[in-house]
Amino acid sequence: MSTQNSTLNARYVYENASAVMNANGISTQNAVLTQSDLVLEQQLTTALTAYTFPVLSNDNGPSGSRFNTEIRLQQQDTFVASSWGVFLCAPTSAVDATFIVHTYPDPVVFTGGAAAAAETIYNSYCKITVNNAVILPVWHLSRHRSVPQSQQVAGSAGVYPGIALDQIDLSSDGFYPVEPNILFVGSKGYQIVVTLPAALAAVTTYERLRIHYRGVLGQNTTIIT
Repeated sequence: MSTQNSTLNARYVYENASAVMNANGISTQNAVLTQSDLVLEQQLTTALTAYTFPVLSNDNGPSGSRFNTEIRLQQQDTFVASSWGVFLCAPTSAVDATFIVHTYPDPVVFTGGAAAAAETIYNSYCKITVNNAVILPVWHLSRHRSVPQSQQVAGSAGVYPGIALDQIDLSSDGFYPVEPNILFVGSKGYQIVVTLPAALAAVTTYERLRIHYRGVLGQNTTIIT
């Protein structure tokens, strides 16, 4: 069991999240606090060098839509992120709910030059702005590149049997602890932008980038006016 997934760490994350909310004027005295997640996704293209990831459930962002595998923040809730994951996704359609996320550009999955092009992601950075104030200027995505010891290999008849899947443990692989924690308040406006040094040279059909936050959700802790 990694230190991120111990009961002691979970208790610390909970207590710290409660302290962060109270310190920011969000009372947790009568609030329901639970471990939870935010899952934000954007489709990758060869035309862009910046991708905006909407946080709130009522914000569909530049694309005007959201994917069925996303989990956004409700306006009446608050979320304290304690860890952050970034993953490459290769769904088979815009509504595919069976795809497996990847912690590196697997060349078996990201074909036609897309694997080499996706390495650009790990030379990119993320910036978070709330109500036009930059709260996180640079979070470099190289933190999230994780190549497993056992990697997927396509089989070759009469030569080798292949390996069906990468050895990935999504309780920890691809995630990185966030300290100080990031506070997401549903009544505020957030912009999460990933900036690439160059546009991707190639992508697979429906290829996406996923940002996954884990932490503590405070239900009904904000006032919507």
